[in-house]
Amino acid sequence: MQKITRKKIIAIVAVFVAILLLWTVIRSCSKGSGEKFEYDKVGVGTVQKSVSATGTLDIKNGQYLVCKTTGTVEKVYVDFNQEVKKGQLLATISAQEVEQKLSKIASQLESVKLELNIAKEDLESKKDLFRENLISEKGMERANSNYKTVLLKYRQAQVDYRITLEQRNNSRIVSPINGIIIAIKIVPNAPVTLNTNTFIIAPTLKIMTLTISIDESDIGTVKKSQDVVFTVSAFPDKSFRGAINEVHLNPVVKGGLVTYDSIVSCENNDLLLKPGMTATATIIVGKKDNVVRVPNQALLVNPGETPLAAAMNVVWRKATRMSGKLPVERVQVEVGLRGDNFTEIKKNLKKGDQILIKYIKGDKGSK
Repeated sequence: MQKITRKKIIAIVAVFVAILLLWTVIRSCSKGSGEKFEYDKVGVGTVQKSVSATGTLDIKNGQYLVCKTTGTVEKVYVDFNQEVKKGQLLATISAQEVEQKLSKIASQLESVKLELNIAKEDLESKKDLFRENLISEKGMERANSNYKTVLLKYRQAQVDYRITLEQRNNSRIVSPINGIIIAIKIVPNAPVTLNTNTFIIAPTLKIMTLTISIDESDIGTVKKSQDVVFTVSAFPDKSFRGAINEVHLNPVVKGGLVTYDSIVSCENNDLLLKPGMTATATIIVGKKDNVVRVPNQALLVNPGETPLAAAMNVVWRKATRMSGKLPVERVQVEVGLRGDNFTEIKKNLKKGDQILIKYIKGDKGSK
């Protein structure tokens, strides 16, 4: 058996001590250097700010037809989604009472017209006799008074006839425009009264409106002509576009929440959008192209121990050389548009600068 000499023992002890010292140094470093810095480059691009909202699609400038008489639906001549022309007959209302009334008034009108002609002839003859002093002035006045009475009676009969004729014409429901039948609210043999809803006609389905609800915290940034991008559940992978046409000032209160309606005009050339669809919309309330920008989190991170004033806009740029405890230097900047993901920087940064976007502080007391 080989004898272990003193030199070998000293060498083994020295190696062991060196390993122990190295392990202690590594552990000490790991305890004290837990800080983590993550950087991103300052770039040039688009800064966009948007507001989210939901809404419902509807036809634009729809015509809502109501019944203008009382009766029973006799026949409906059109069907859903059918294209119609202005003046085309859509339905008829059976109004026998109106027909009978019109016939009676027409007879009365003819009778009064004959009576008026007789009264007029009598008046003319009395005028001739009066000029020849063959009748008294009183007789002349009676003939004139009788003519005026019959004339008033005739004019009232004309009014009654026109009103009844209009009632009969109202038994024919015709289209006021060229368009498409969206809804039919009546069926044959069903009774209808004055102002009963009958048809809804859309001038076109290639242009639609989207009514969206804007939260009160966002309404200050929403204006007419702003671009809107939206999706519907029927086509989740397709985006549709429109523009704000109206911003209503009337508040809508529901469940304690205050919203304001805005009307979006949108194209539907492919006829994919249907009335009543629910849409999820994004309103572009601010946009700038080709500007110096940084990620929003760059303005939120703070590796320093001193809290920053709320009004200060500061980023931390990667230092070219270590001049203190941290490998970054504080840069106060002037910001422009604050977007959804990026913020515009107007001063003190340039494209390519490396800035801090994430900082994890080391825990020196951990084991």
